[in-house]
Amino acid sequence: MAKTSGPTGKSAVFFLISVFLLVSADALGGQQKLQEKAVVTAVEVPVRVLFQGKPLKGLKAEDFEIYHNGVKQQITHFEANTRKISSSREIPEEELIIKPGRRLFVLIFNVFDYNDSVGEAIDYFFANLFQQGDEVMVIIENKALNIETGTNLAGFVESLKDTLKKYKALSTKYTYAAYRELDNLGDELLVKLRTGSWDWQQAISKFYDHYKQVWLEYSRQFLVPNVGFYRSLMKRLKQREGEKWAVYFHQRFIFPRLKQEGTIEREIRYKLESAVDPRDQVLARLVQDKQMELLRLMDVSGTFPTETMNDLFMEGNVTFHLVLMKSSQDLMSLDFELKEVAQDYEDCFRQISRSTGGYTTLSNKVVEALKEAADAEDHYYLLVYSPQEEKSASESEIEVKVKKEGVRVLNLKHLAFGEAPPITIKNFETGRRTIKLSLVNYQRVRTKGVLAGYGSVKITLFDEASNKVFDEEKSLTMTEAELHISLDFEFLERGRYFIIIQAVDLIANEVDVFTKQIEF
Repeated sequence: MAKTSGPTGKSAVFFLISVFLLVSADALGGQQKLQEKAVVTAVEVPVRVLFQGKPLKGLKAEDFEIYHNGVKQQITHFEANTRKISSSREIPEEELIIKPGRRLFVLIFNVFDYNDSVGEAIDYFFANLFQQGDEVMVIIENKALNIETGTNLAGFVESLKDTLKKYKALSTKYTYAAYRELDNLGDELLVKLRTGSWDWQQAISKFYDHYKQVWLEYSRQFLVPNVGFYRSLMKRLKQREGEKWAVYFHQRFIFPRLKQEGTIEREIRYKLESAVDPRDQVLARLVQDKQMELLRLMDVSGTFPTETMNDLFMEGNVTFHLVLMKSSQDLMSLDFELKEVAQDYEDCFRQISRSTGGYTTLSNKVVEALKEAADAEDHYYLLVYSPQEEKSASESEIEVKVKKEGVRVLNLKHLAFGEAPPITIKNFETGRRTIKLSLVNYQRVRTKGVLAGYGSVKITLFDEASNKVFDEEKSLTMTEAELHISLDFEFLERGRYFIIIQAVDLIANEVDVFTKQIEF
């Protein structure tokens, strides 16, 4: 991987990793500004007040009290806002163009497989809800998709659906491969259990160790959000004024569980219960410990970063609509069955939706669910104050009180000061079997007299048959304000490929991911 470092001087305007989200360098601040201490002059806190489970309207500024690190603050500005996605459209579809504007939509597809209902929901969104001047970001599996755009809306929608299909073909292919490997390992275990092999205990232990690794990879890919990615995303969104909406399409996830009355489960129980030799009993207890560990790991809700994700969406003042769907996938196996897992963790997403004034529904009729979300009102109050204390703390606590009995107050709890823009992949371009890109906005620290940032970049390429043809990760020491990376793929045949680039800032613990269909 060849790379050279040095500022380009072309920083007036650059693309963020979004569909077409343009932000000026003045809005984000140049690298020189990143080294300066930010000064907070005003803090905006969106507050939602519920009474008997419904939004409470009609409150005035005098009904609120706001505290910053326990110190009561003066409310310098107050607004009562009601917003919803749906509204009248006056511009024909053929004249709609993707470009910066007054509303930003973050469409998040956390689905196991792309299906017709998802495609129909995309068609409905752009045909009925999207308006001239709106912006769109597309997120899937903790990555922001970069979509090739046409000159009009129709071209963009087709590119979006095609990219989603391609990406999900990659992820589901490797997930099912892991399932098949697990099934094959179960068959090997069954042979040893039935033949009385001397190493049956080790075989069971190996089986559960592999089971654990498959689950951890599955939950990392589909279940647990990457906090670093979403923190970087919300830093970007906070720079943008106007309405911000997230529509989270979440398909209930399925995972192969051993059938209680399946052959493998019965044989394992029999072996464990019939162990009479002291050594066999010790090994049996070790196997039982592995079984319990796997069950604990499958309790995703216990480790889900609910509070952090909640604060991030509230700080960005993003209304979070949640559309839950059931999965229709199946797995043919004598000993495994695909079962819905981690349903409790959906409550974590429901909490984010409630806190941000969003709508939640469980329905496989995705278009109807989207219509209901678009008609749902988000009523919130905006409180503005200037902290009456030194800004030396990197993070502060916010508390909002409402002078009315029986209400539930939902507001931003934590405020971070002096946040710099997150690491960003920009200036991506392809040539004749080559790619070029730049990294900016990474944090740098002075070590032994040298100002440098530390991170990594991982580049993965898939061909049209979803085969991985390149996968390389490099550690980076970034001494300049901007890092330029180039890579040659002379060994590849001409054709279309899907590229995933992940850049990590190890100092700031933040991530940026770039994904796109390319052609050499």
